[in-house]
Amino acid sequence: MRVIQKPGSMWRKAFVSSPETLGNFKSKDAPGYKDMLQCMRCGFCLPTCPTYALTGRERSNPRGRVALARAVAEKKLEFTRGVREEAFFCLDCRACTTACPSGVKAGEIMEVCRSQSHAFYPPGAMGNAFRTFILEKMLVSPERLEKSMIPTRLYQRLGLQWLVRHLGVLKLGPDWMEKAEGMLPPLEKPLRPQLPEMLSARGEKRGRIGFFLGCVMTLIYPHVSRQTVRVLAHQGFDVITPKAAKCCGAPHLSEGDRQTARELALFNLELFLAEDVDAIVTDCAGCGAALKEYEEILEGQADREKLALFRSKVRDVSEFLGEAGLRTEDLREVRKTVTYHEPCHLCHAQGISAQPRELLKAVPGVELREMSEASWCCGSAATWGLKFSEESRQVLDRKLGNVQSTGAEILATANPGCHLQLAWGVNRSGMSQEVLHVMEVLGQAVPD
Repeated sequence: MRVIQKPGSMWRKAFVSSPETLGNFKSKDAPGYKDMLQCMRCGFCLPTCPTYALTGRERSNPRGRVALARAVAEKKLEFTRGVREEAFFCLDCRACTTACPSGVKAGEIMEVCRSQSHAFYPPGAMGNAFRTFILEKMLVSPERLEKSMIPTRLYQRLGLQWLVRHLGVLKLGPDWMEKAEGMLPPLEKPLRPQLPEMLSARGEKRGRIGFFLGCVMTLIYPHVSRQTVRVLAHQGFDVITPKAAKCCGAPHLSEGDRQTARELALFNLELFLAEDVDAIVTDCAGCGAALKEYEEILEGQADREKLALFRSKVRDVSEFLGEAGLRTEDLREVRKTVTYHEPCHLCHAQGISAQPRELLKAVPGVELREMSEASWCCGSAATWGLKFSEESRQVLDRKLGNVQSTGAEILATANPGCHLQLAWGVNRSGMSQEVLHVMEVLGQAVPD
């Protein structure tokens, strides 16, 4: 048993499976048996699970999913297509881990089972080629990702998007295609090539930080990360943005490609530790959760002291500013009512809940209005919202009802997947809320 300690976190114990074959699992990347044994079947997780709320099925809740994995480990069940289905039907929102008195990580068990599913049920030649292209060719290369967005920007700028939407062409295809196109915000040029290697601190210098710029943030929400860097500099920190940084590995973990996730983790580990920085900061909740799990992902494949040092430095931007203390003396007023949606990979995976709220409340003029079920998933969950588009809409509608009840002018969040899903839902429902990242709200208060 290996214990990972993080003050103020929901993390408790992480069990790493032995290299020997575990029951009916394949030997490589099997989930930890001891982790499964921790489940007492108490049912505290049931009210927190969005898929259980939708289906009412025992197998579609955390307790049921852990029981399936345990049955496979104990050779009472083969790794069936039903087990595979549940591994991918789980949103991995980690709400069950927050609720569990025993610290069972059902979402992480299912995440590992996704890797197993590809071993038991490998995709066909076309499917495997597409998966390899996306996960092993595109997502590992910032340059390729940036070039891949050029056609989409042209699609928007040349009026083709308006024409496609006006004619309703996408209604002829699968639901996920129309939704994916409808979620696209107006695209700018990627931020990574534009950011300086170092942005100097303003005023009295308080430290030096490394900024981890996420793939989705640089491509889809460059204006958000531009504000993040601007705010950090305003707060007295030199901001170093290593241009060579690669994907954090979160998409690969979500899709069951743990080997590529390890390769990316090793690269980022060495890259950021080579920088003389006090902290490694990100404004993407999904990236932060993945970066903080490098200790587990790279167990036995990297120096433990390096892993511990890297882990000790990683912070979500709200967490970092909360620890450092926010300078508010020259902030401008932002007279807006704001409600806050908690990204699952911030509140549940990282245990960060109060800090974004404290930042919002520190902005002069902002009135923070709490919504009901603020930590309930929005239904995005990486590609889950496209694979299960109808179920995703149902989860989202529950969230939007709670947003509407607040009457707030701004819906703030802190993860790009949530941002895309919520903005799409607000627009589709004809709601008036403007969807912004927490750092965009704070950025409005920072003087030029």
